[in-house]
Amino acid sequence: MRATLFVALLCALAGSLASAAVDTSAWVGRNIYFIVVDRFVRGQTSSSSEPCDGHDWCGGTISGITEKLPYISAMGFDAIWITPIVKQTPWLDNWNGTAYHGYWASDFYEVDPNFGTPEDLHTLVDTAHELEMLFMLDIVANHVGPLHTLDDVMNLGPGLNDPMGAQFHQDPHPDAVPFADYLLDPLTMMEAGPECWPYYTFGPDTCDFTTILDGWFGDLGDLNHENPDVQTYLLDWIDYMRSTYGIDGFRLDTALYIPPSFLASFQEAADVYIVGEIVTYNQTLHASYQEVLTGVLNFPITEHIKTAFSSEGDLSFLGDVLVTQNQPATGYKDVHLLGNFVDNHDSDRFLFNHTGDVLQLKNAATFVNLWHGIPVTYYGTEGGWGGGVTEKSLSEMGEFLKALNDIRELAGFRAGGELVRSEASVVLANARYLAFSRGALLVLVNNRGEEGGGEDEVCFDVVEEWQGASWVAVMGDGSAVSDGSQVCVTTESSGPLVLSPVA
Repeated sequence: MRATLFVALLCALAGSLASAAVDTSAWVGRNIYFIVVDRFVRGQTSSSSEPCDGHDWCGGTISGITEKLPYISAMGFDAIWITPIVKQTPWLDNWNGTAYHGYWASDFYEVDPNFGTPEDLHTLVDTAHELEMLFMLDIVANHVGPLHTLDDVMNLGPGLNDPMGAQFHQDPHPDAVPFADYLLDPLTMMEAGPECWPYYTFGPDTCDFTTILDGWFGDLGDLNHENPDVQTYLLDWIDYMRSTYGIDGFRLDTALYIPPSFLASFQEAADVYIVGEIVTYNQTLHASYQEVLTGVLNFPITEHIKTAFSSEGDLSFLGDVLVTQNQPATGYKDVHLLGNFVDNHDSDRFLFNHTGDVLQLKNAATFVNLWHGIPVTYYGTEGGWGGGVTEKSLSEMGEFLKALNDIRELAGFRAGGELVRSEASVVLANARYLAFSRGALLVLVNNRGEEGGGEDEVCFDVVEEWQGASWVAVMGDGSAVSDGSQVCVTTESSGPLVLSPVA
């Protein structure tokens, strides 16, 4: 079937399975600082001022994060998201290395000793709450860690270690083929056919959604969500994690590869905000997952940020995508619960791909923080990671992120703010500039970078109440004058410019 028909069926299915309303109000307007536990604070014998590279354990701990919460709070962040901390599969290979990242679960109910103890997790959550920060835990419900033999299966935790393998998808698996043999050559999602990534065009000879749901990520055992025992295990576990540790929200890894019918039940059992990882450019498909989850990470936007905010990029395409996302027909239930970000742990850092151009990073970060939705900042961004760590970049980016959070506070965009649910609207998008209005702010970002600086002028139409207004710069170097129905902005550098009208 074509993608539009598939999405219509998904929405109809989700509508019949929609969970009871989950109170997400506490998350609207939050600004999340995202941490990879093993790589953040690495103990007394290792410096935490430089990135830890490679695929081995670095020694970061839950308690180390607790120690750094005042540092995170001082930058203006009022929520943290940490990578999974459940017990990991002790696998080592030449390509992926170890399970330092936390996405290779072996026992969902245990805390991996490399990260710390259950008491450490309690302390982290409690301390975050004392600082009026919300706590989000990354979780994986699609798969477990690498499995190659029946011994690997039987070493998993109780509820996951049936040697017959009923807890895992085994398609296509003729009855005559033992599970031990299937482990040597499982069906993988890479066999789903052409046109899956990133737009997901479904139908014959395009993208087989059954393989997307049932296929394995290489050697990672794909959980069978149609199996009643698996359903009970996961639903009981998510309720246990939320109620035991007081968790405020979850980030759900690989949510696109889990049946929507189960996602609805999972969201209901969690009973808190879940933001799902739905990696696709297909906005209609992406939006459909807000029928079963409260939120989704905004990949249709984020996947274009790194290219749009480069000297060779084109911000007009990003503007078109933003306009489409704002249209009710696209299907998003609540754009304020979308997670927007520049960097994450699955790709190279922004500065690495932009030859260390801090001005381009500042423009991208300004867009993410002042556009509607929940902004997410990847740890180390404040230190210029990816473009060379220096004292200057640490001070410069850290202070810049704090300034953006201060603007969000003054503009009423933060949690509890008067304009926290105000929506942004694109007023200009061309190759070099993107301008949008939100609340009482007019934001102009660009992709000129450090080598494209100098004075420039750009003009565009604005809403009627702003015609003839005077303007003051809240951030950046520049000015604006109104000329009839237009505003002409003069920039004095290639940094971002944030303006507010003055009566």
